[in-house]
Amino acid sequence: MVILAIYDTDDMGVFAQTRIELGFREPVMKNLDVVPLNVRSVPARQRNQVIREYIDKTDFIALGVGTYTFMRRWAHFAMVYGFTKNRPMLATNSVNVPDGWSRDITSGPNPFSRAKWEIVGSHIRLYTLDPLVEVVWKLQRSIPRNSVHYRIEGASGLFDEIAPMYDWVYDNVNVNAFSWIEKSIWLAGL
Repeated sequence: MVILAIYDTDDMGVFAQTRIELGFREPVMKNLDVVPLNVRSVPARQRNQVIREYIDKTDFIALGVGTYTFMRRWAHFAMVYGFTKNRPMLATNSVNVPDGWSRDITSGPNPFSRAKWEIVGSHIRLYTLDPLVEVVWKLQRSIPRNSVHYRIEGASGLFDEIAPMYDWVYDNVNVNAFSWIEKSIWLAGL
C-alpha cells in the first residue's frame, strides 16, 4: 500500500515539518511506503492537478494537520477528490510533535469536520465549508451513489465520521499507526 502524506509546511512547527519531510521515519513507519507531498512546494495554480495526480497513484491519504489546514483549499480538494476515488483517509495532528521551541503554534480544527456528504436520490453531493464565511457550505461535486464504497449511514454526515483524526504524540503513532490505517480502510468500505 502506498500512502500519500500530504501537508503544508506553513501550518507546522519546525520539528513536525522535518519529521514529515523525512517520510515519517518513526520505527513503525519504516514498513510503510509513504510518499510525502508538501503542497507549499507546488505553485498555487497547479496544486489541484498535482494533488489529483498523486491521489490517482496512491492507495491511502494521510493528511498532516497543522494550524490552518482546516481552511486550506488544497485540503478541501484532497478530501473531496479522495472520497470520489474511494481512498481511505485519516488526519494526523502534527503540530503537537514536540520540538522545544515552537510552542506558539497551536493545533487547528479537524479538517474533516469542514467537509460533508449528502445523499440526494441516486447521487451523493459533496460540500466543503467556505473557509472565509464558515457558515456557507459550497457544493464541490455530485457523484453516483453506487460509485462510493464508504460506510456512510443516514442521509448526510461530516467526513469526520468516515475519516478519523489522530494526534501524532498523544495517540502514540509508534504503537497505533497500523490500527489507524486498518480503521480507515474499514471505514472506506475496502
